[in-house]
Amino acid sequence: MNNSGKAYKVFLVDDEPMVHKMVSGQLKLIETLDIKSFYNGEDMIASINQRPDIIVLDFHMDTVKKNAMNGLQTLMKILELSPETKVIMLSSQDAIGTAVSVLKKGAVDYIVKDGVFGVKAKSAVEKVIQGLELNAEIRELTARIKRDKLVMRGFLLIILLLLIAIAAFIAS
Repeated sequence: MNNSGKAYKVFLVDDEPMVHKMVSGQLKLIETLDIKSFYNGEDMIASINQRPDIIVLDFHMDTVKKNAMNGLQTLMKILELSPETKVIMLSSQDAIGTAVSVLKKGAVDYIVKDGVFGVKAKSAVEKVIQGLELNAEIRELTARIKRDKLVMRGFLLIILLLLIAIAAFIAS
């Protein structure tokens, strides 16, 4: 699935240990992931300087720590501090309005915690990785095209100078 061989850093943020177990169990099936777990948004934000590629984030995180930042607040802070990080939101809410709001705020996916949400989280992470790899390939190809254009301009300049030299030689 991961064709580049690059290790992707994933932060899993949820206040429920069972969710960690279910999601991390699925994510560990993706060999190139470096998974780090957090039980609240505040602790994860304190580690955002580690530059995760992907964050799987719970919408409600006040089970263990009352007055903890909720997922939406945490999402906004993530996008402020690390806008390139992709965020997948987990929630027990299956309200369309909540999902739309989260996606409009900048999450790349919204997964309802149902019986197979661990598998859905794995699939969402795989899709994000595919997108990251495609973007990296596009950047690489764009750089190669720019480099090739410079080389072609150099060749054309050499040909032009040779033609000028030949014309000058013939004229003399």
